[in-house]
Amino acid sequence: MKERDYLFDNYKAFLIVLVVVGHFIEVASDDNVVMETTKWIIFSFHMPAFVFISGYFSKKTQGIYKLLQQLVVPYLVFEILYYILYTYILNRDTELAFLYPKFSLWYLLAMFMWKMITPLFRRLPGYLWIAFVLGLFVGASSLDDNYLTLPRMFTFYPFFLLGMDLDRNRIDLLRARIRRMWAFGIFLTINAFLAWVAVSDRISIKIFYGRYDYEYLGLSVPMGIALRAACYLISYIMIYVVAIMIPGAKNSLSALGQKTMAIYLFHGLIFAVFRRGEIWYQSLGEIVEDAILVEASIGTIWLLCQRPFVAFTDWVTHIPMPLLQKIANFGFIGRLEKLRGVGQQKL
Repeated sequence: MKERDYLFDNYKAFLIVLVVVGHFIEVASDDNVVMETTKWIIFSFHMPAFVFISGYFSKKTQGIYKLLQQLVVPYLVFEILYYILYTYILNRDTELAFLYPKFSLWYLLAMFMWKMITPLFRRLPGYLWIAFVLGLFVGASSLDDNYLTLPRMFTFYPFFLLGMDLDRNRIDLLRARIRRMWAFGIFLTINAFLAWVAVSDRISIKIFYGRYDYEYLGLSVPMGIALRAACYLISYIMIYVVAIMIPGAKNSLSALGQKTMAIYLFHGLIFAVFRRGEIWYQSLGEIVEDAILVEASIGTIWLLCQRPFVAFTDWVTHIPMPLLQKIANFGFIGRLEKLRGVGQQKL
């Protein structure tokens, strides 16, 4: 059995904590400076880093059947769960619209598309630069910010490709040559800059979301492109700096890094319920509000690490679907598989 790469387990554990905390603190009161600054620090790199790691573990081309089974089926199942929660429990006005992903489910849809197109896209000369240009200019388009999650799909795609191109030895070399204290110093410097930007309140944190166009953010196209390019640079540096700082050996958090899918899929449901009571804790003062939001985040992570949630996630990502498997082997889809490089390999 291949030995686990605990560096990436630990990295994923760190990131999933940031994902959950980042979502919970978004509902902090507008004048909460600590939470606003924390949002800038978290959103500057947590999703680019997750996409980067997902790309690293996507080097092997998967067949369409596996992609449907592991990504699209869970997406549809959780879209239905969100719809039931929103409509029948929280009484929120929503629709069962599978082309408009709810909350964090956009990531599954984006992952499906990235894994589908990348075997073909990487055959283009300068494919990485093409992806960066598309990511920069999608903000100047008038694409619906949530339809098929297209804006985020284009914005974060370069990080998926960077992850696929990553040679594991490059990380080891960086960790050997650059001391953790130096990496920590770079980490603090970037975070200090982000804290200054947050306090200055000149730019919206949503510049890092990848979802919104430049017009919505109140930016001209040249300024929007320049800022997104700066965001790319910050995210890229932070990905490697954190990779140097993260422990590479097995520890108490390594197991958490193996359960990120369950936490990612379920935490939005708990957050939706928690958010219904946001008025009462916003009136308790900044320190109390901070404590409630962080404790609710950590409590959610602990709960979703438990076996029922992990087992359900594992089941929903491995539901046998013989009909889909047959479809994935014949006709146009079968020819597409060959173009993608799957050929006759077992799906």
